[in-house]
Amino acid sequence: MRLDAPVFLWLLVIVPLFAWASLLSIRRVVAWHAAFARVQKRGSRLALQMLLLCLVLFLVSVAVARPKLQYPQTVFNRSGIDIVVGVDVSKSMLAEDAPLPAEAVQIFDLSNRLNRARYFALEILSQLRGERIGVFLFASKGVEVVPFTRDYGFCRYVLTYINDAEITLPGSDLGEAIRTAVGMFETDGSKAARILVLLSDGEDIRPDPSFFSESAMLAAEKGVKIFTVGIGAGKSVLIPVRSEDRTRIVNYYVDEEGNHLKTRLEQEPLKTIARLTGGAYAAATEQDAPESLVKTILKEARGMEYTRSTELAWMELSHLLLLSGFVIFVCGLWLGR
Repeated sequence: MRLDAPVFLWLLVIVPLFAWASLLSIRRVVAWHAAFARVQKRGSRLALQMLLLCLVLFLVSVAVARPKLQYPQTVFNRSGIDIVVGVDVSKSMLAEDAPLPAEAVQIFDLSNRLNRARYFALEILSQLRGERIGVFLFASKGVEVVPFTRDYGFCRYVLTYINDAEITLPGSDLGEAIRTAVGMFETDGSKAARILVLLSDGEDIRPDPSFFSESAMLAAEKGVKIFTVGIGAGKSVLIPVRSEDRTRIVNYYVDEEGNHLKTRLEQEPLKTIARLTGGAYAAATEQDAPESLVKTILKEARGMEYTRSTELAWMELSHLLLLSGFVIFVCGLWLGR
């Protein structure tokens, strides 16, 4: 058994204090009935009620300490698929035209494209069941940050806590991003199905689109299918510069001539990349997009294999203790009618 918040066990001190005060009270009640009402009242019912309330206090005190019990569980894992997730970290991803779902606000403090892309990647992770995954970030160049692994917890930590104020760079090169992913697959040398999920607003630093098209065809030759996810809105917006504490906008990014930079979601490059490699395009705002994307990936994969294994898991006991305490408390009230 493990306690996530053992400091709350200090609350157990209340139990003996309550029991001592209750015993004094019971003795006083019995004495008063004998002295003033000439009734010999038995204190057994009151003592039983006191014991039940002490047990309730004990259960509640242990419950807030968040006990967990470890147990073996059977897990069915999938194999035969390698997935690389590429997240665009260019300056345009700081635009705040990509609202976060309500549950994502608890993780990220700002509702911008980059955080929306990171949360989309986290949702993909939640759908995986044994597939290997790698993560890289890209702007003008691509940088591998997580090599192929099944440690989803580590991937989740990297995607959640990496500092977006330090990693964003001017301009994004979709062709370089694709080649970075291809390099990760080639270096690993696995024979599994190769899937690239590219999260971007679709803006490309190169004026000629032929480079990312050539990169996409190279990926197709290497057996890599690319699924692209568009982040942002279709209308032009400014890119804000926030204060150090990130609580307010102090300015907006400008170009070399002093004009404010504007950005918008460019879907066509992302759709072209997906089409050239046999993948698919989806907008991050589509309902159930991560689930649908993973289902599509599983259908496209070759040589899917399922393995059965036994892993240790932790079961939360707090809700069971609180429920037991509530039932005992109701019994105590009924006893003291």
